[in-house]
Amino acid sequence: MLIVIACPECHLPAEITEFFSLASTDGPVEHVVVHCAAGHHFRMATDGLPAQHQQQLAAQRQHRADRPALIRPREPRTVQLCVHCQDRVAGFWVSSRDGGVVRRPWCLACCAGLDQTHCGITPFGG
Repeated sequence: MLIVIACPECHLPAEITEFFSLASTDGPVEHVVVHCAAGHHFRMATDGLPAQHQQQLAAQRQHRADRPALIRPREPRTVQLCVHCQDRVAGFWVSSRDGGVVRRPWCLACCAGLDQTHCGITPFGG
């Protein structure tokens, strides 16, 4: 089901392209990925959407839950955020070469500025 909303930045038409959950102290928080016609990309909590769009998402989740298990898509996944910027999804483990810091999740953008003579950078799963 296509869900079109107004872009949070420029108010042009935008599409919700992905659903996922992030862990919190109060339990999982549902998020969406939004792409607009002007090229803006957002990852935001569903409770930040207007009420009518939240209702559309709830109807879509119910529709997916009612389908037979053989064609049901994978469950929402949990992702780690970068410990440096705490904004983007992490994809790399960063640790200090002297052993002082062991495996902290960082995003690609934050890793770009690291001095690799002092830090070890390993992609997730690597």
